[in-house]
Amino acid sequence: MNRKLAIALCLFGLSLASASAGPLRAGADVTDITPLPSHYPISTAGSMAASFLDGSEERIHCRTLMLGDEKTLVSFTLVDSCLIPRELADSAKRIASEKTGIPAANFTIAATHTHSAPTATPAFQSNPSVAYQIFLAEQIAHSIASAFAKLEPAEAGWAVGENREQVFNRRWFVNEPYENPFGDTTDEVRMNPGYDKGGGKVSKPAGPVDPSIPLLAVRSSQGDKKPIGLLANYALHYVGNPPRTADGKPQLSGDYFDRFAKVMAEKVAPGRDDYVAILSNGTSGDINNVDYSSPAPEKKYEPGEKMLEVAKSVADSAFAAFQGIDYRSDFPVAVTARELDLGVRKPDAGELARAHEILSSPEQLINGNLSARDAIYARETLQLREYPDTVPVRLQAYRLGDLCILTTPCETFVEIGLELKKLSPFPTTMVIELANGYNGYLPTPQQHGWGGYETWRAKSSYLEVEASAKMVEAFRSVFGELGKP
Repeated sequence: MNRKLAIALCLFGLSLASASAGPLRAGADVTDITPLPSHYPISTAGSMAASFLDGSEERIHCRTLMLGDEKTLVSFTLVDSCLIPRELADSAKRIASEKTGIPAANFTIAATHTHSAPTATPAFQSNPSVAYQIFLAEQIAHSIASAFAKLEPAEAGWAVGENREQVFNRRWFVNEPYENPFGDTTDEVRMNPGYDKGGGKVSKPAGPVDPSIPLLAVRSSQGDKKPIGLLANYALHYVGNPPRTADGKPQLSGDYFDRFAKVMAEKVAPGRDDYVAILSNGTSGDINNVDYSSPAPEKKYEPGEKMLEVAKSVADSAFAAFQGIDYRSDFPVAVTARELDLGVRKPDAGELARAHEILSSPEQLINGNLSARDAIYARETLQLREYPDTVPVRLQAYRLGDLCILTTPCETFVEIGLELKKLSPFPTTMVIELANGYNGYLPTPQQHGWGGYETWRAKSSYLEVEASAKMVEAFRSVFGELGKP
């Protein structure tokens, strides 16, 4: 993308309000994004091997919350998807803008990062169905337009809950060397190293966690103050182990994000089917739900059981904070954006030669997939050779009164989110990852130096080592554009 276009996009995304510009309105929607019968068999994302489903009894969705005043309307759409490419998100925004008249730059479209949904962007050996991509963009746009059609006079409030029980850093310093897919044994950190079992295999986590649950709630300002919707945020990558049919076939699933939406809706608006609770993914690129500092748990979970347990736990914490929210309808609404050109870590001649050598050897295929890890990464190396030297990366920042919402298009490490919250001048800050595109993992420069899966060059991790530092600086300049809280 050229610099003039980048500047134009940035200016197009700027909509500031120093004070309330009329009464607040809000609307919310849930739209089904389950593949149509004609889309099956369909690839699912979430592992290094491609797998396919012939159907699903479980439904998946996208959920939208829209709010704003007469001058500025903004919306947040969370999609039951592992990863969403920028082209798909931009297509959905364009359609939604045509339907509503709202600038496309005022929309956020983010993946929850469920590992049990159709592939929407190429990831390792999983490739998307073009027919499903088109369908998904149309359904996302439909959800935004439906939320717009449901706008009503409203008031909003925000709060921050906390849940420390479900988040653990998944990257650990290890005491024994191991070989990465590029033939090196210099990595100091390992993702998901396994339970220690008293053998001294791991020493300490390589990063912190963020147990906070910032949330935005909206309700009608009329009559009985009917609840409309809620947008929450929690920094937990995903849970996994999705439901299965009676004969053991895996199902599509929105993971704990979907379960949270249903549990929270029943807490806030029991018996109603028009209330929309949404859980977005915080900066959780290095966070999971497994505590490797403890012995392996004895309990064996049935498919789908663990994600529901986590959802209930997070919903309990969110609801406790929700009950203390003070609502108002006279606050500023603003949105701005930054477009960065960031470098791509491309392979050199020696790395390309090694990749060619690995792939020229006979390789055992399992269900059509490369099975050896070094072969999988050799394939990634050759594919990254074709990437441009730089890629456009879009950041957004919203102001809703004293609440600030930031977005990144990456699987962002938790310490980056914590740094942004510390830098933010706003009392409450939420950071939504995997928004408006997908640009791989976003470790800090220090985490890059320690190595580990999230830093290994692939379609899942390719931005320059200094990418996170450049994003943080970009957000630092954005805060001033949103006005003083």
